[in-house]
Amino acid sequence: MKILKYLLITVLTLTALIFALGFFAKKTYHIERSIEIEAPKSLVFESVSQFKIADKWSPWNELDTNMTKTFNGTDGEVGASFSWSGNEEVGAGTQTIQAISPDRVDLLLNISQPFKAVFPASFTLTGDSLKTKITWTLDPVLPFPVNVWAMFTNVDRAMGKDYERGLGNLKKHCEAIVHPKYRGFEVAEIELPLQYYVGVRAQTDTADVLSFYATNLPKAMEAVSKAELEPSGPPSGLFWTWQDGMSDMAVAVPTSEMKKYTDDIEAFPIGGGLALVVQYFGPYEGIGEAHLALGDYILEKKLEGIPPVIEEFVTDHETEPDTAKWLTKVIYFVKPMVDSTAVGK
Repeated sequence: MKILKYLLITVLTLTALIFALGFFAKKTYHIERSIEIEAPKSLVFESVSQFKIADKWSPWNELDTNMTKTFNGTDGEVGASFSWSGNEEVGAGTQTIQAISPDRVDLLLNISQPFKAVFPASFTLTGDSLKTKITWTLDPVLPFPVNVWAMFTNVDRAMGKDYERGLGNLKKHCEAIVHPKYRGFEVAEIELPLQYYVGVRAQTDTADVLSFYATNLPKAMEAVSKAELEPSGPPSGLFWTWQDGMSDMAVAVPTSEMKKYTDDIEAFPIGGGLALVVQYFGPYEGIGEAHLALGDYILEKKLEGIPPVIEEFVTDHETEPDTAKWLTKVIYFVKPMVDSTAVGK
């Protein structure tokens, strides 16, 4: 009986202590995380203001792939709501859009599991057509006895990690739309100014491209030096054709001026128009994938290539032993494809 008495006293004491801690324990918290996204503000705004789009990057989806979801109202407008119910890691509840403007979305989270609470949250956006900074906030008010548990936990870290993961997902989502990849490469469209490439051109067996480059680059560099010019860019390979095991190519160095050279040295005016650029890192033997990526892009965008293709050898292979760090820029000049069905109309 004494044991039961002492056990009862212990339980009552602990209960009283928990109630006392609950009275004095902090209840309000502020969670805030930010990230910069290389995407237009309008795209980022769309991705956080519409629940069905936000569901694509939600950090909680990976915690419960069988979560049930319900969307109500006109998505992206005040009053629209999203309800979820899942395992113990995601709980259950509803979030509703309370206010919306081009720079801010205010939400109200009504949590029903694992405890009942109402939390205000918001997204705030600043930026332009190129880059956006977004800040995600949550202001939880923790009920008793959750606030007692929170005394022994780093609430900011515990809840903030989901927000950090979510913003990382959002960044990937938006940037994948703005900067789609082809065979793993990002294709950039740029305007390249006119340059004069100085070098040696010949029909070359495709298996001998690297040896042709190594043999003739010194000749191109010497010609530029004798002309009292400075290279305006990295040494490059120029390719007019590449078929049937042969390539019409040149090993050349870009300069800013046009001059006459000896019979075995030529000058090629190249550029002054729209170009596609892929940055390839790795040994030369794998550069074919970069060319195929550009081919995919050209086909999708209905463009037409203008020879020559340029391979800029940005990294000096003799000074950098790690082939994974070798950067080669692959450049295709392009123009819109002519619609043959429209010719003559």
